[in-house]
Amino acid sequence: MNVSGFGASNNVGIRMKKLLALFWVLTCMLSLVACDKATGSREPVTGGAVSDMPEVDKNVSGETEQTQEAIVESISGTITRIDEDNIYDLNEEEVKIIAEIIENGTWNTEGTAECANDCKLIINERTYYYHSECGTFNDKENNQNLPVTTKEKESINVILAHYITLGSE
Repeated sequence: MNVSGFGASNNVGIRMKKLLALFWVLTCMLSLVACDKATGSREPVTGGAVSDMPEVDKNVSGETEQTQEAIVESISGTITRIDEDNIYDLNEEEVKIIAEIIENGTWNTEGTAECANDCKLIINERTYYYHSECGTFNDKENNQNLPVTTKEKESINVILAHYITLGSE
């Protein structure tokens, strides 16, 4: 009977079990640590406490400004008279002026106004109809209208008059 052969294979088995147990313990420890770091606290940071949130790159505001500038630069607009086929591109400054009025105005959501629209504007792929005599935008897609102030109407009409004849003909 070879006792030494039996003992040698038994030692390998014990070593293997110890290695597997050690590997299992290390795996558990690493997964606990990894899970702990991934689940940040949802509590607000108060009293100078340090957050688990990763540090934000200092260029984020610069990137945001660049992104906003890219959006502003990509703003586009066209104007056409309702009864004509000619389409004219507005320049960037003109589009900004009109878009600001449209975005900051108080829209009436009870439907479109019963105006004789003489202009069709497309600002950033959204279509608006405009009556230059009363100064009202109609958004048929969203069934709403925007009456502008006298000053806004004058600004809009000066811009549009460069491209089309305003009013009823």
